[in-house]
Amino acid sequence: MDQQQGENKLSKKQQKKLAKKEKQREYYKEKKIQKKQIRKQQKQEQKSNIVIDDDNKIHNQERQHKKPREQYQEEMKNGIKIIIDLQFMSQMTIHEKTSLYKQIELCHSNNFKSKKPLNLIVTSLTEDFKQLLNKSNASNWGIELNEKPYIDLFKKEDLVYLTGDTEDVIDELNQEEVYIIGGLVDHNRLKLITYNKAIEQGIKTKKLPINLNLKTSSILTVNQVFEILLRRNNGEDWNDSVQNTIPKRKLL
Repeated sequence: MDQQQGENKLSKKQQKKLAKKEKQREYYKEKKIQKKQIRKQQKQEQKSNIVIDDDNKIHNQERQHKKPREQYQEEMKNGIKIIIDLQFMSQMTIHEKTSLYKQIELCHSNNFKSKKPLNLIVTSLTEDFKQLLNKSNASNWGIELNEKPYIDLFKKEDLVYLTGDTEDVIDELNQEEVYIIGGLVDHNRLKLITYNKAIEQGIKTKKLPINLNLKTSSILTVNQVFEILLRRNNGEDWNDSVQNTIPKRKLL
């Protein structure tokens, strides 16, 4: 009771300042988690590349066994199309854009290592976001980077926008459909924006079948949604795909 009265005594300016600090804390907390995920992936890569020869000598064959880019590109062409939609860039902060760029980098990294990659496509690419991607030489990744919006690239009836705000649940991935992931970081601030856009354009909407596994207060990042789809595409069932992607702190 005393705490609530104390908060009520704060001026609007103080409340805004407090809210801003809290938002910054959440941002840096998520950034720290992402860095931890990247380090974990790097360690896993190193372990997977360590082999024992006939003389029981341990050595690393990372470069010798790295998948050729040409092979990756060919495998992607035959994969199910997954779009990361960047049409909301004008409503995002530079910190959010930087976070999204790192998430897309993780998507590519996981996709490259998978036996059965998805066809990763980035649409509505802006000039400023292209500069962020260039930091990691994204033009050499082999994925499609397109300045046009998805609505100009594919048939409307083939498009499916993945959003947690819809009631329709995806059953299985369909080779004939093109799945869209909204390129957003702060979903709470831009609530319903992807769902409303899809409805406005007359596009189907579906959500992942993870309601029973995920805390309602948690929001999936772009790379987490992509990884769940990637794992499902490589043979894991939906439950395992979620369990192996989402940090335990976000699971029920």
